[in-house]
Amino acid sequence: LNLSADIINEAETRTGLKIRILDIGGGFPVKYQPEVKSLKELAKQLNAEINRLFPEDMQILAEPGRFLVANACTLVAKVVGKAFRDGKPCYYINDGVYHTYSGQIFDHNNYPVLAFKEGETHISAVFGPTCDAFDTITLSAELPELDINDLVYSENIGAYSIASSTYFNGFPPAKIVHINK
Repeated sequence: LNLSADIINEAETRTGLKIRILDIGGGFPVKYQPEVKSLKELAKQLNAEINRLFPEDMQILAEPGRFLVANACTLVAKVVGKAFRDGKPCYYINDGVYHTYSGQIFDHNNYPVLAFKEGETHISAVFGPTCDAFDTITLSAELPELDINDLVYSENIGAYSIASSTYFNGFPPAKIVHINK
Protein backbone atom coordinates (compact mmCIF):
# COMPACT_ATOMS: atom_id res chain seq x y z
CA LEU A 1 0.00 0.00 0.00
CA ASN A 2 2.89 2.37 0.67
CA LEU A 3 4.16 1.90 -2.88
CA SER A 4 0.64 2.37 -4.27
CA ALA A 5 0.29 5.63 -2.34
CA ASP A 6 3.65 6.84 -3.67
CA ILE A 7 2.70 6.00 -7.26
CA ILE A 8 -0.70 7.68 -6.94
CA ASN A 9 0.87 10.80 -5.42
CA GLU A 10 3.47 10.95 -8.20
CA ALA A 11 0.84 10.43 -10.92
CA GLU A 12 -1.38 13.14 -9.44
CA THR A 13 1.56 15.55 -9.21
CA ARG A 14 2.64 14.92 -12.81
CA THR A 15 -0.81 14.97 -14.40
CA GLY A 16 -2.87 17.20 -12.15
CA LEU A 17 -5.58 14.51 -12.14
CA LYS A 18 -7.07 13.12 -8.96
CA ILE A 19 -7.05 9.33 -8.73
CA ARG A 20 -9.94 8.13 -6.61
CA ILE A 21 -10.12 4.38 -7.31
CA LEU A 22 -7.57 1.88 -6.01
CA ASP A 23 -7.76 -1.88 -6.54
CA ILE A 24 -5.79 -3.57 -3.77
CA GLY A 25 -6.10 -6.96 -5.47
CA GLY A 26 -6.49 -10.31 -3.80
CA GLY A 27 -4.43 -12.61 -1.66
CA PHE A 28 -6.90 -12.66 1.20
CA PRO A 29 -6.02 -15.46 3.59
CA VAL A 30 -7.52 -18.91 3.79
CA LYS A 31 -6.70 -20.94 6.89
CA TYR A 32 -4.58 -23.62 5.19
CA GLN A 33 -2.14 -23.48 8.12
CA PRO A 34 -2.83 -22.60 11.80
CA GLU A 35 -0.55 -19.54 11.73
CA VAL A 36 -2.58 -17.81 8.99
CA LYS A 37 -4.22 -14.65 10.32
CA SER A 38 -7.99 -14.34 10.17
CA LEU A 39 -9.63 -12.02 7.67
CA LYS A 40 -10.86 -9.93 10.60
CA GLU A 41 -7.26 -9.32 11.76
CA LEU A 42 -6.10 -8.57 8.22
CA ALA A 43 -9.03 -6.20 7.59
CA LYS A 44 -8.19 -4.25 10.74
CA GLN A 45 -4.60 -3.75 9.54
CA LEU A 46 -5.66 -2.97 5.96
CA ASN A 47 -8.23 -0.40 7.05
CA ALA A 48 -5.70 1.32 9.32
CA GLU A 49 -3.19 1.57 6.45
CA ILE A 50 -5.80 2.69 3.92
CA ASN A 51 -6.99 5.41 6.32
CA ARG A 52 -3.39 6.51 6.92
CA LEU A 53 -2.27 6.58 3.28
CA PHE A 54 -5.27 7.61 1.18
CA PRO A 55 -7.83 10.41 1.16
CA GLU A 56 -11.27 9.71 2.60
CA ASP A 57 -12.92 9.84 -0.83
CA MET A 58 -10.65 7.11 -2.30
CA GLN A 59 -12.80 4.21 -3.52
CA ILE A 60 -11.15 0.90 -2.60
CA LEU A 61 -11.76 -2.26 -4.62
CA ALA A 62 -10.67 -5.73 -3.55
CA GLU A 63 -10.64 -9.18 -5.16
CA PRO A 64 -11.25 -11.72 -2.37
CA GLY A 65 -11.95 -14.64 -4.73
CA ARG A 66 -9.96 -17.36 -2.96
CA PHE A 67 -11.28 -16.28 0.44
CA LEU A 68 -14.86 -16.53 -0.81
CA VAL A 69 -14.69 -19.91 -2.56
CA ALA A 70 -11.85 -21.94 -1.05
CA ASN A 71 -14.10 -23.63 1.49
CA ALA A 72 -16.54 -24.65 -1.26
CA CYS A 73 -14.51 -27.80 -1.92
CA THR A 74 -12.83 -30.57 0.03
CA LEU A 75 -10.82 -32.98 -2.08
CA VAL A 76 -11.01 -36.66 -1.18
CA ALA A 77 -8.43 -38.87 -2.89
CA LYS A 78 -7.60 -42.56 -2.78
CA VAL A 79 -4.20 -44.07 -2.05
CA VAL A 80 -3.27 -45.99 -5.22
CA GLY A 81 0.35 -46.78 -4.45
CA LYS A 82 2.66 -47.14 -1.48
CA ALA A 83 6.43 -47.37 -1.09
CA PHE A 84 9.16 -46.68 1.44
CA ARG A 85 12.15 -44.58 0.37
CA ASP A 86 15.02 -44.39 2.85
CA GLY A 87 12.58 -45.54 5.54
CA LYS A 88 10.06 -42.78 4.74
CA PRO A 89 6.49 -43.71 3.79
CA CYS A 90 5.59 -42.50 0.30
CA TYR A 91 1.99 -42.57 -0.85
CA TYR A 92 0.68 -42.15 -4.37
CA ILE A 93 -2.87 -40.85 -4.67
CA ASN A 94 -5.30 -40.57 -7.58
CA ASP A 95 -5.01 -36.76 -7.77
CA GLY A 96 -2.02 -34.48 -8.11
CA VAL A 97 -0.51 -31.17 -9.20
CA TYR A 98 -1.84 -31.62 -12.74
CA HIS A 99 -5.30 -31.90 -11.27
CA THR A 100 -6.90 -30.52 -8.11
CA TYR A 101 -3.56 -29.74 -6.41
CA SER A 102 -2.57 -27.42 -9.28
CA GLY A 103 -2.82 -24.45 -6.90
CA GLN A 104 0.49 -25.57 -5.45
CA ILE A 105 2.11 -24.79 -8.77
CA PHE A 106 0.18 -21.74 -9.95
CA ASP A 107 -0.48 -20.08 -6.58
CA HIS A 108 2.23 -21.56 -4.34
CA ASN A 109 -0.40 -22.92 -1.95
CA ASN A 110 0.41 -25.89 0.20
CA TYR A 111 -2.76 -27.77 0.96
CA PRO A 112 -2.37 -30.00 4.03
CA VAL A 113 -3.00 -33.66 3.24
CA LEU A 114 -4.98 -35.30 6.03
CA ALA A 115 -6.13 -38.87 6.62
CA PHE A 116 -9.48 -40.26 7.70
CA LYS A 117 -7.59 -43.16 9.25
CA GLU A 118 -6.27 -42.64 12.77
CA GLY A 119 -3.09 -43.87 14.40
CA GLU A 120 0.47 -42.90 15.17
CA THR A 121 1.66 -40.46 12.53
CA HIS A 122 4.89 -40.34 10.57
CA ILE A 123 6.41 -37.75 8.26
CA SER A 124 5.30 -38.99 4.85
CA ALA A 125 5.58 -37.98 1.22
CA VAL A 126 2.51 -37.78 -1.00
CA PHE A 127 2.70 -37.85 -4.79
CA GLY A 128 0.18 -37.64 -7.61
CA PRO A 129 -0.54 -40.53 -9.96
CA THR A 130 1.55 -39.49 -12.96
CA CYS A 131 5.04 -40.71 -13.73
CA ASP A 132 6.33 -37.13 -13.49
CA ALA A 133 8.58 -36.31 -10.51
CA PHE A 134 7.07 -32.82 -10.57
CA ASP A 135 3.79 -34.38 -9.38
CA THR A 136 4.81 -33.98 -5.74
CA ILE A 137 2.08 -32.85 -3.37
CA THR A 138 4.08 -32.83 -0.14
CA LEU A 139 7.24 -34.32 1.32
CA SER A 140 6.18 -33.66 4.92
CA ALA A 141 2.62 -34.78 5.63
CA GLU A 142 1.95 -36.08 9.15
CA LEU A 143 0.04 -39.26 8.31
CA PRO A 144 -0.70 -42.59 9.96
CA GLU A 145 0.35 -45.70 8.08
CA LEU A 146 -1.95 -45.92 5.08
CA ASP A 147 -2.86 -48.80 2.82
CA ILE A 148 -3.97 -49.01 -0.79
CA ASN A 149 -7.57 -47.72 -1.11
CA ASP A 150 -7.39 -45.66 2.11
CA LEU A 151 -8.66 -42.12 1.67
CA VAL A 152 -6.90 -38.82 2.30
CA TYR A 153 -8.35 -35.34 2.01
CA SER A 154 -7.47 -31.67 1.68
CA GLU A 155 -9.84 -28.96 2.83
CA ASN A 156 -10.38 -25.47 1.42
CA ILE A 157 -9.28 -26.45 -2.07
CA GLY A 158 -12.16 -24.85 -3.98
CA ALA A 159 -10.32 -21.86 -5.43
CA TYR A 160 -8.71 -22.23 -8.88
CA SER A 161 -8.12 -25.96 -8.45
CA ILE A 162 -10.78 -27.48 -10.67
CA ALA A 163 -10.42 -24.80 -13.36
CA SER A 164 -6.79 -25.73 -14.00
CA SER A 165 -7.14 -29.52 -13.89
CA THR A 166 -5.86 -31.36 -16.96
CA TYR A 167 -5.82 -34.86 -18.46
CA PHE A 168 -2.02 -35.02 -18.11
CA ASN A 169 -0.63 -38.49 -18.84
CA GLY A 170 -4.19 -39.71 -19.44
CA PHE A 171 -5.34 -39.20 -15.86
CA PRO A 172 -8.73 -37.45 -15.73
CA PRO A 173 -9.56 -34.64 -13.31
CA ALA A 174 -11.31 -35.54 -10.06
CA LYS A 175 -15.00 -36.31 -10.17
CA ILE A 176 -17.05 -33.51 -8.61
CA VAL A 177 -19.71 -34.56 -6.12
CA HIS A 178 -22.09 -31.83 -4.95
CA ILE A 179 -23.24 -32.06 -1.34
CA ASN A 180 -25.83 -29.61 -0.07
CA LYS A 181 -25.97 -29.18 3.68
